[in-house]
Amino acid sequence: MDLDNKGEIFLDYVSLFPEETYKGRKNGLRNDIANYLADLKPAFIRWPGGCIVEGLTMENCVKWKETIGDPIKRPGEYNLWGYRSTYGFGYHEFLQYCEDINSDAMFVCNAGMSCLFRNGDYVEGKELDNLIQDALDAIEYAIGDINTTWGAIRAKNGHPKPFPLKYIEIGNENVGMRYVEHYKKFYKAIKEKYPQMTIVCALMFHPEVTAAEPIEIIDPHYYETADWFYRNSNLYDSIPSMYKSKIYIGEYAATGRASMYSSLAEAAFLTGVERNSNRVQYVSYAPLFQNANNGTGHLIIFKNDSVYGRSNYHVLKMFAENRPDYNIETKLNSTETALPFSPIGLVGLGSCGSIVSYKDFKIEKDGKIIYHSNNFNDFSQSWKVSNGEWKVLNGILTQNKLNEDGYIWLNNKQIGNCTISLKAMKHKGREAFRIFFGAKDSNNYYMADLGSHQNESVIFGECKNGINTSLFDYRNTTNIKTGEWYDIKVEINNNNWRCFLNGQLAYQYTYKPLIRHYAISGYDTQNKELIVKIVNGENKKWISQINLSNINNISNKAKKITLAAENPDSENSFSNPKKIVPQVEFIKDISNQFEISCPANSFTILRIPCDINKTNL
Repeated sequence: MDLDNKGEIFLDYVSLFPEETYKGRKNGLRNDIANYLADLKPAFIRWPGGCIVEGLTMENCVKWKETIGDPIKRPGEYNLWGYRSTYGFGYHEFLQYCEDINSDAMFVCNAGMSCLFRNGDYVEGKELDNLIQDALDAIEYAIGDINTTWGAIRAKNGHPKPFPLKYIEIGNENVGMRYVEHYKKFYKAIKEKYPQMTIVCALMFHPEVTAAEPIEIIDPHYYETADWFYRNSNLYDSIPSMYKSKIYIGEYAATGRASMYSSLAEAAFLTGVERNSNRVQYVSYAPLFQNANNGTGHLIIFKNDSVYGRSNYHVLKMFAENRPDYNIETKLNSTETALPFSPIGLVGLGSCGSIVSYKDFKIEKDGKIIYHSNNFNDFSQSWKVSNGEWKVLNGILTQNKLNEDGYIWLNNKQIGNCTISLKAMKHKGREAFRIFFGAKDSNNYYMADLGSHQNESVIFGECKNGINTSLFDYRNTTNIKTGEWYDIKVEINNNNWRCFLNGQLAYQYTYKPLIRHYAISGYDTQNKELIVKIVNGENKKWISQINLSNINNISNKAKKITLAAENPDSENSFSNPKKIVPQVEFIKDISNQFEISCPANSFTILRIPCDINKTNL
């Protein structure tokens, strides 16, 4: 725009929100983005999400009352993810969108604690009471009568009828006894006024669950490598007895490069979730949306003029559209046999973002000491440094760099089964000790990882081509204190590994080489169809024999839905948004026994018309 005269322009309020919105809602979502999420047909949506609920500090947390009303008056917040949240899409718009797509709403309130891994401040007393009242006000805004204070404000904002709020989550990724105390106060206040609300506890899998009762639902989160998800498809087949509540996987995502390989890893994990749907009753992917300027690793990727769903978007959509009413026992008899496994390679020591010290290092094999360095006086001759700043002083070996990982290797000793023992102290840092074994080099090894996951656990890990995968079933909550010497012993016996801390067994793990084949089945009573889901995470075709017992009147023809990619590194993009999408065909010659061919790198769903009597299963 050209102006004839010089002057000043004053801009009072500028909005980049679209004029044409989903269902014409004022201040609503972009049509294309909203439709992508609506097409998943989610049973519920969680808002405002995870760590921004906690905030960098208590002052930085999301304040729902500032997200309603005239957008001009919403102050917004510079959030802990490093960008400004305008609050343009606020609590009211969230509830409205849930209603528009026939989805229940889950509101996450601050539990009086900021993000534990960033600041960890908290409130007590009157300030905590204010937050509890804030949560009660949020519920009243959503479902309260128009004669109530916040119900009247909802009506003033254009929605007299109640919104579909069903769930309240108290906090996000909060742990410890302080959270337990806060949670119980929130739970009591909410249940007394709104007994119909389903309340979610943010404790995840922590021992404090026994002190936090009553708990209706716990919310574990999983941000792990693709191989972790492949390995843990059976995670919920044997839930420890101390966890008695229902389970909501509030956040999960395979980390690393966005690819079909990682999407199939998530599919493999979801087969185990569906198999245990009597306990794991709710699942939501996170992060859900991602602006392309910040990467392409989430579920739905958008920019100003377009949007696409990654291959894992289609995985989740296939699960949602092919949900059985109940599961059928499914046995997977693989024709492939994993070779016996024993890690053989270099032994080493390391650190993760921490300053640590070691002494009295010893390796035993078959009852004999094969290496012992009481004071590391042979350090320069016997050890090789590949990263970090390692120094020996007064017989104690210390890695002195705080913000990087350290690696040293015992020279030219290829060691298999053995027992490694040593003493270790953490001085400062976010995690702690790493004891390496079976290593080829600093990018390929196994390890006992003490202080893993921000000093939350003692577990085992595997690194392949520089990518670390945590090896655990259920993480323990053993952290490493600073300024204390620990006696550590790691026992390697073929694929059975044990780690002891001060004479107590801290963690044990049985390692099995991966064969990426997974299957689950269930019955759709309305359509009278057996639904079989098959994941082939291998980079080669899988021809499988399917045997259907106790099933009658099997149709000769079945529907086959296949999501596949020739290359496991393939992924959708703006230039080719439908590179990996489900393909549908109908196959014949179905009977009680038939053969199915699953392409390399594929997720396949069969819908087979038949009769199943549940009582005879």
